[in-house]
Amino acid sequence: MITLYEISTNFLDAMNFLSDPDNEIDNQTIADTMESLTGEFTDKALNVARYIASIEAEAQAIKEVEKRQEQRRKSLENSAIRLREYLKSQMVATGNDKIKSSDIALSLAKLPPSVQIEDEALIPSKYWRVVESKSIDKTAIKSANGCPGARIESNGYRVSIK
Repeated sequence: MITLYEISTNFLDAMNFLSDPDNEIDNQTIADTMESLTGEFTDKALNVARYIASIEAEAQAIKEVEKRQEQRRKSLENSAIRLREYLKSQMVATGNDKIKSSDIALSLAKLPPSVQIEDEALIPSKYWRVVESKSIDKTAIKSANGCPGARIESNGYRVSIK
């Protein structure tokens, strides 16, 4: 089976050969040859596009399955968090800080103290951290049609398949 690349190469080679004035080829032969090569290229390009559409549809289906799986995972994680909180509250309420069996052991562990900020304005400066970061605003550079140290580059073409 001939590839799209080979068809393109054949098309360009034929155009060069047929347009060479040293080759005395009649107009009908030129038209027939170009029509044949154009039809072959068009058919192959359409088949490649159909294959691309098929791959994209499969990728979209996988993405939808991933989304459902993510929702299921989050639901299970949330159930585990709720049950863990329920178990903790019941252990605290009953005073059972350790429970053991042959396959699992439970215990209540005291958490370290945490800081809760009530009013940032009252916090002394020695407790503040200064975090500095910077990044380049490419959107602004594009709007300004470039700047020293950057250039605007054409991204060429893309194939649109609908």
